[in-house]
Amino acid sequence: MAQPIALIVENHTPRRDEIARTLTMAGYAPLFASTLSAPELSARHCPALVLFVVTLAEPVEELACLAHLHTTLYGARFLFLASASSETLAIAALHSGAERYVKEPWTAAMLALAVKELVMPGTNQVQACCGLRQGDRFVGRSPATQQLRAQLARISPTDSSVLITGETGTGKDVIAEMVHVNSKRAKKPFICINTAALPDTLVENELFGHDRGAFTGAVTEQDGKLAAADGGTLFLDEIGDVSLPVQAKLLRAIENKTIYRVGGTRSVKFDVRIVAATNQDLDRAVGEGRFRSDLYYRLNVIRMRLPPLRERPEDIPLLVNHYLRQFNKEMGRSVRALSPRAVETLCAYHWPGNVRELRNAIEALLVNLAPETTGIVDIPPEVLRQLAFAVGAPASERERLLQALTATSWNKSKAASALHWSRMTLYRKMREHKVELRRERV
Repeated sequence: MAQPIALIVENHTPRRDEIARTLTMAGYAPLFASTLSAPELSARHCPALVLFVVTLAEPVEELACLAHLHTTLYGARFLFLASASSETLAIAALHSGAERYVKEPWTAAMLALAVKELVMPGTNQVQACCGLRQGDRFVGRSPATQQLRAQLARISPTDSSVLITGETGTGKDVIAEMVHVNSKRAKKPFICINTAALPDTLVENELFGHDRGAFTGAVTEQDGKLAAADGGTLFLDEIGDVSLPVQAKLLRAIENKTIYRVGGTRSVKFDVRIVAATNQDLDRAVGEGRFRSDLYYRLNVIRMRLPPLRERPEDIPLLVNHYLRQFNKEMGRSVRALSPRAVETLCAYHWPGNVRELRNAIEALLVNLAPETTGIVDIPPEVLRQLAFAVGAPASERERLLQALTATSWNKSKAASALHWSRMTLYRKMREHKVELRRERV
């Protein structure tokens, strides 16, 4: 297994060899960079540890670089070594993203201890710092994401039912699996059933199984998902689409912890934890009589709401880098990063399809680039058109112009970038479509 990378951002410190030797002994492959080269090297090598070695009393460039890397590197930990230390610098470093601050005089032993306390090589430290043991696949550092991780750490060890709500594409299946792998049932099965994809008759068969001869073609008995998940977790995706008759049978099975196969008379006991998910408003569905209140209360012991991507836009650069690495590996590509303009364009988009739509956009981006393309790239026109005319996006040019201005709080530079126009083109289009700033804001 390759050693994790430690990126050392410094400006010719006389203790370079000592730092490199200490990090090598700690299990890292040291890589030195300046504040100018650090963003590109971090995008290329995805370091597990970033160490800033600062000798200036007011390191403006270093702090700006630290803040940038902290927002673009997912899973990395940040250590700050200061020669000319002060309380002001310490506060600024911590606000910029440093997780540990060490000041002069420091020794190699002190550095090794700080690294050991901060990060253990080969582990995912985002999991460690939030209490999750494994399976942290929910990318992001926004306050909403951190709150979600903290909630996961609290609820996963329990055996209570969990109801996950959120729009389509927000990652409800990812959260459900994280609940399972961080629970005491982690070594038992995690079984998923998408109830929306099956008609009533098949949902019942999938959940409860069937006996031999229960229907034409049933030549052998078969366990359902509830029995298959025995000892583990059953994930009921899109639970809001289940019909009332199946809801009644599911409630009875959950409460009694026994099932009857379709066509069978013998009860089968099971022990599972139920995690359900829906993009519907179940409170409204209960009020309208489309969802049983007793099943709703049985499932809604713990409620987790997944925020849409538009509520955590600061996570978009991290998600972009995450999917770039994933698709580079799958496609055998070597695209290191998107240009700042490209990332700004993606951050300005409203993402009605949430993380799933972003993932598909990054996949399309790599597919549409020439095979030999490497380095830092912009968004191909094909992908921009795909975003501009996505499901739910306005069709007319005037509506797209208004949408871009609204999404960017009427920042004309950002709106022009999101539309892939120049500022002059944006002003011309505003005149053509009679979009007047003050009037449209009212």
